[in-house]
Amino acid sequence: MHHPSSTLKFPAPLFLAVLVAGLLQANDATAQAGTQTGMPASVQVDAPADAPANASQSGHVNSVRNTELKSYRVMAAGLDAFDDHHALAPKAREVRFQLIPGPDAPADAMQDLALRIAGNATAISVPLSANGSFVLPRSAQADSDNADLLTNKKKDQFRWQASVHSDDVPPGMRRLGDLRLQCQVSIAIAKKEMPFWIRTMVATMLRTTDWCSADALKMGTYSDPAIASATLLDGERRVALQVKNGGTSFQAPMGDTRYADDTLIEMVYRDPAGAPPASL
Repeated sequence: MHHPSSTLKFPAPLFLAVLVAGLLQANDATAQAGTQTGMPASVQVDAPADAPANASQSGHVNSVRNTELKSYRVMAAGLDAFDDHHALAPKAREVRFQLIPGPDAPADAMQDLALRIAGNATAISVPLSANGSFVLPRSAQADSDNADLLTNKKKDQFRWQASVHSDDVPPGMRRLGDLRLQCQVSIAIAKKEMPFWIRTMVATMLRTTDWCSADALKMGTYSDPAIASATLLDGERRVALQVKNGGTSFQAPMGDTRYADDTLIEMVYRDPAGAPPASL
């Protein structure tokens, strides 16, 4: 299917490439990400973006031709995962998808950004928040029409991450169950696009079909503004988490069952004045 607009090209999360590369290089103890594990390869992710906003904007999707389209059905798999695993974050009202410019995007990539779902008989405008986050609507028509998610910008300019926030999380904190649900949404979308043989190999390597529960999976959470530290609070214990990429990413123990879903992670921002409000 071709549309006179560019696709919102959501690349599969980085860990997929690392996993497959590790499977093909099973004799190498160190994977591309540079972290050694007991698996044939380490699994490393630094995925972008977390903070939804309330301000909305929409715009006309201009003609920028791109033939590589992202299927609505693929993204809708994330909505199904949110419903299926909602017990991880029962006080989270929705899952948002956060867009941030990629490393090669122009400085004005977010300016006048517009998004829509388009198919042969489908035309749905998708409002974007000021920070580039959006809610993907449920649409039986878009699904049956095999519609695509399109933007008015050129492909490969944006990266994405699911964003889940429970209502009662204090300012400067993240909740572990929210991050686990984000992982389930992202993995469901990735699996929807992957061939069966790759899904089978990854599941074999991780020894589970629930990839987010695997200790080998190190999935990073993007932070903007940058953080100085991230500390997991477990009763009287304080566990320092790894902060990477200049403070823009931290790694939470997604698959560690010692920590309950209600476990909080304390974020210390490099610039306290720029810390997001409690709802972000």
